[in-house]
Amino acid sequence: MGKEVNRKKADRISDLPDSILTHILSFLSTNEAVRTSILPTRWRYLFALLPNLHFDLEDVLRRKNFNIHRGVKHLDLNIYLDKFITLPDVLFTCRTLVSLKVDKDFVLDVPRGVVHLPNLNTLHLESVKFLNDDSIKNLLSGCSNLEDMVLKQCYMENISKFNISHQLLKRLTIDYLYSIENLQSLVKADIYLFKTNYTRQGGATTLFRGICNVPSLILWVTSLELLLSCKPLPVFATFFKLKIPCYDLCREYSYIRGGKGLETLLSSLPALEKLEFSQVLIVLILCFLPENVPSCLLYKLKAIKITNFTDEKHCIGKAKYFLKNGGALQKLTILTAPDVSVEKQLKISNVLLASPRESKQLCILIV
Repeated sequence: MGKEVNRKKADRISDLPDSILTHILSFLSTNEAVRTSILPTRWRYLFALLPNLHFDLEDVLRRKNFNIHRGVKHLDLNIYLDKFITLPDVLFTCRTLVSLKVDKDFVLDVPRGVVHLPNLNTLHLESVKFLNDDSIKNLLSGCSNLEDMVLKQCYMENISKFNISHQLLKRLTIDYLYSIENLQSLVKADIYLFKTNYTRQGGATTLFRGICNVPSLILWVTSLELLLSCKPLPVFATFFKLKIPCYDLCREYSYIRGGKGLETLLSSLPALEKLEFSQVLIVLILCFLPENVPSCLLYKLKAIKITNFTDEKHCIGKAKYFLKNGGALQKLTILTAPDVSVEKQLKISNVLLASPRESKQLCILIV
């Protein structure tokens, strides 16, 4: 009896609240945390309360019954193999799942009526193969509250039938020309395409018609050439924010055609208020800024942000173009390149402040 009392006194850690014990376990690897279940009964299921569990593929394959119905909210599956793995049906019926990321070499074979993910808010699929035409449709139909979806390098044999349709979807990121429809709630789209990704006839027109009501668009510079394939390009009547990221400069001819695509796009953005791009875009794209100034620049554009700016003549010249024609412009933000000295920043500031400007309410910020 005395020894038992002494043991209880010695094990004061087990008397701590769950929140403290799980915090202690969070400093261990998942395998080490699971091993604590062999300790006294108090520890048997504590590891299951950890907010994050990380298993390698061998751990998963050793488990005969892969069950995620344990209150899981966030699941990230990422493997690197020389073969595809089909995901189990149990993955599609987890009621507590809030975010799901599936990355690399998984096959989605989604039968009709199987998916029930009522709380899934974020879905990120990368390098995933859909086994048949209906799989993407069946997957989305079972995600009633989905708001954020990322599709990168996803494909199936009949890619022309890869259709994205969801009434509540708010944010969409894609890198391929999928068919898009029924996206009335969409508030932000991120489009990153290369020419080889959009060879499907009519695909560009279908894509931009599907997102023509989106207020905010991130259109990567490599996607601008896509605009030339639209016949006709729809008018983005509610579109107010455009960001054009730029990196991995490759074939120059693509950027020349991209410049013409940007010229076409600006003429279809009557409500554009915010524009952000890199100075690299000035070199390769903005040389195509039209002599007939787009109406959005004359009457609507309020804020422009240019990153990686230098004191080169063409950069300053295009900045002057915006100053001269921006009738509603309220703020021009210029973030200089890392190698631009304070003296060069001052030079840029002096030149732009002395340049003619259409807007009397303009504030120029150079950092």
